[in-house]
Amino acid sequence: MNPLHPSNPITAWQKERANKIHRACRRVQRALDRGEKITPATRRAARYYHHQILKSDPARRLQLTAPTLRRLFNVWQAGGQLPGALFRKYRHRRPAIPAPLLIRFVDFCAANRLPSVKAAWRLFSTARRNARQAFRISYGQVCYSFTAASFYQMQAHLKAGALAQRKLEMVRCQAVADITNHLPARTPGRLTELKPASFEI
Repeated sequence: MNPLHPSNPITAWQKERANKIHRACRRVQRALDRGEKITPATRRAARYYHHQILKSDPARRLQLTAPTLRRLFNVWQAGGQLPGALFRKYRHRRPAIPAPLLIRFVDFCAANRLPSVKAAWRLFSTARRNARQAFRISYGQVCYSFTAASFYQMQAHLKAGALAQRKLEMVRCQAVADITNHLPARTPGRLTELKPASFEI
């Protein structure tokens, strides 16, 4: 799909700008995949690329603050994580993701310990049940509707739950060991009362 109308040709500096912001967005996405929060990730990437000279037009510098990068990151994700999504005249359609499919993906993430959203989508989308529907849906489109922050919150709760379950099992095992050490395996038989012996004088 051509993002621009023929009457609005893309200049060299616009292409270079889009490619630089594309690289900045990829850096942010890699940080999110590692579990980092989006605010520090966008700040760091913005600092690196802000005020870089555009070689195709040395009079221009890339203006990329953290809030601007965060806004462009959302545009980049919605556009399929492509440099073309960052052209100023770009128009894209909202991703056509069926709600039931994405809800199943959310349930999948909530039920399984997974390293990243990208790894989770790769496993989910290649499963036989989901492959047909997920075939034409990009990872970037998924992130547009299901944020990495939600994913990592669920993973944190799963981790805490697993840790609590292990601690519960340790306490249970200790209680069983204490009972085993103090009580016999079987209930002892009923003791027969002994009558006192009688002596004749």
